[in-house]
Amino acid sequence: MRPTTTSPTASPTVSRRGRRALRVLLGLATAVAITATLHTTSASAATPTPAPWLKPVLGGLLDRQHAPSSAYHGAVDGYVAEVAWADLQPTPTSQIARGNPIDQDIAYAKANHLKLKLRVLTGTSAPEWAKRLDGPPVNVVDEYHNTGTVGRFWTPRFASAYTQLQTKLAARYDTAPELAMTQITRCTTMFAEPFLRQGRTPKSVQALLKAGYTATLDEACQHQQVDAHKLWTHTRSGLSFNPYQRINPDQSVTNDDAFSALMMRYARQHLGARPVLENHSIRSTFDQGPSYVELYKAIKALGGPVSFQTAAPDRIGNLGATLKWAVSQGAASVELPSSYRTTASPASLTSYNRQLTTIATNNSH
Repeated sequence: MRPTTTSPTASPTVSRRGRRALRVLLGLATAVAITATLHTTSASAATPTPAPWLKPVLGGLLDRQHAPSSAYHGAVDGYVAEVAWADLQPTPTSQIARGNPIDQDIAYAKANHLKLKLRVLTGTSAPEWAKRLDGPPVNVVDEYHNTGTVGRFWTPRFASAYTQLQTKLAARYDTAPELAMTQITRCTTMFAEPFLRQGRTPKSVQALLKAGYTATLDEACQHQQVDAHKLWTHTRSGLSFNPYQRINPDQSVTNDDAFSALMMRYARQHLGARPVLENHSIRSTFDQGPSYVELYKAIKALGGPVSFQTAAPDRIGNLGATLKWAVSQGAASVELPSSYRTTASPASLTSYNRQLTTIATNNSH
């Protein structure tokens, strides 16, 4: 028979006191741990992660086609580097080649102390392989009889291709100091104006609808193209606004100012200080109708940074009056019409260049 050992019986009073003491010690330890956690959390909240550094707002008058002549130094201090997507990525797997047109413009801008705005054109300037994603290219024509073909920019595959392009561009150029600004262009057709759908030409409207386009898909495209530019953390992204041309299933087209204003707010909410609100059709004649009046009010209400491009030479009216209006709207930069080289002297532009640059400096703070 296994032997048994008898232990003295513990006093009930001592046992209860021991348990009480243990509970007190555990409580003190828990309180210390909670206090330490709260202190750490409070310290973290008090020192948020700083936002990435951001390049200054692009300011002044810009040549919209190429580098300005040295005769305009001090009056036109920058230009738009306009490059077709097809020239940068001829195949789906193409990398951004060294010595491409963007590299050349950056080198020239650096050597000549010029500011640079990058505009990579998609729409009719997209590569053929992108135009053929999910179907054959779609024919479009505008009211001025310009023609071309576009891809199904509203589809997920086109979205992926555009995002991959922006990933490569941002990796290469986001920290280049000469490149002050880029452009949001995924949902474009004929020009770098994603809210226009060639709504005045029935052939374009019919072709888009036949290819599967809907206003609902287009709205998603507009949001997604803004989101794609989160890839650019140091460079500001311009988004050109017009009264949104909403294509209805019955082929009618309506101007939707409310959606354009909504997208202005969306860009500011999701890209912070990086989006630049733009319009590419300012003129002194102010003959574009009430929808544009509302558009310009919405842009001014949200404040800078703002940038404009003038209308074409045959539609701008008086250049000086147009630039004066842009300054009154709080614009930081204006892309000049090509005709400025023959119709405006450097002296006539210098004051506007200074005023716009001052606004840009104030927007950068």
